[in-house]
Amino acid sequence: MLDIGDNIDPQGLVEIFVSKGRPNLRNGNLLRSKPGFPAVYDSCEIDLSPCKVIDSFSLKNIILNQGKDRVIETLGSGFFNIIARMAIGDRGALPTDQTVPKVPTSDLTSLYNEIYRDDVQSTVLDIGTPDAHSIKFIRIFSALDVPITAFSNQANPLVNEVGLVTIDPNAAPLPRSPVIPPSLPDADEQIFSIRTFKSVPFQAEDEISITIRYTIYIN
Repeated sequence: MLDIGDNIDPQGLVEIFVSKGRPNLRNGNLLRSKPGFPAVYDSCEIDLSPCKVIDSFSLKNIILNQGKDRVIETLGSGFFNIIARMAIGDRGALPTDQTVPKVPTSDLTSLYNEIYRDDVQSTVLDIGTPDAHSIKFIRIFSALDVPITAFSNQANPLVNEVGLVTIDPNAAPLPRSPVIPPSLPDADEQIFSIRTFKSVPFQAEDEISITIRYTIYIN
């Protein structure tokens, strides 16, 4: 019997760049533009030259069950679900060792502790050839934008988890406002995927930025 899961298997890669100062994003050619939806480009350069790069690493992504459900729902019912936002949190590492990430399970429906959510800044589509079946979502998070009250430990603000967020653009168009606890996101927003990583100090006085390039692809 054919196993459909062997043929449609969304996966992901998360690249994380930690810097003192804010990088620049340089979008390539515009592929799609529709009011209320993300603009889609054929490329986006992350220019780190204005910054001091502190760390960088890449990790495999974990797509949640509810994220896979949204993909299938869009394919089969015509109900619109698009990835358009990104969220970060501060409880994605072990309390006993903040350098060791927790291991998310696919049945999760949220980050361990979300501290900030906002629209994706650049969406890059790579399709049209036999080996190209991917889309990238890029967002720069600045410590200057996140109130200290959002963190679990206000004496030691950290970031160690990130998630992609799907929305129904027919429920409320883009752009949408940032969400900072205790405020709640719109009801149509759902976490699509999660990646935990070693804790990154996120002090506003140090002007720390975390740039996330999140790739979803199908083999």
